[in-house]
Amino acid sequence: MSRNPGFNAPYPALQYASWGSRLKARISDSVFSITASPVSTLVLTIIAHNASHSTTRLIGWLGLVGNIVGIFKMTHEIGKTGQTRGRRMAHIRVIDADTFQPIGFSRSFLRLMAQIVDGCSIIGPFRPLWNSRRQTYADLISRSIVVVAW
Repeated sequence: MSRNPGFNAPYPALQYASWGSRLKARISDSVFSITASPVSTLVLTIIAHNASHSTTRLIGWLGLVGNIVGIFKMTHEIGKTGQTRGRRMAHIRVIDADTFQPIGFSRSFLRLMAQIVDGCSIIGPFRPLWNSRRQTYADLISRSIVVVAW
């Protein structure tokens, strides 16, 4: 047992999350997003079908605001607890590489933006397969690691 510098209490040795666990969490989070988005889009489309032009524009803005709120909700969850629904299902957590605590909202948002760039590269999402700490470039930029939740 080693010591947790934040609480000075013992915790089990860190186990970095496998690439498969990260993929499982990403797919689970995507399924939640993919199922919620079409349902809300369908409802908004039905409402907008016979509406005026200004009402349709308003509904479009509501959809955009809904997506932005979803991004901030996910960023808040990761920043505060280190987990989203998908990460909880995969039993993994995002933590600070130095303090082993959740990374906070701003670094979580930075990590999310870096994941977009990371996903555009060919090797970025696969980097955990050969990196000793199993980090993507987004993890490096935000100084975070993904570990098995204990």
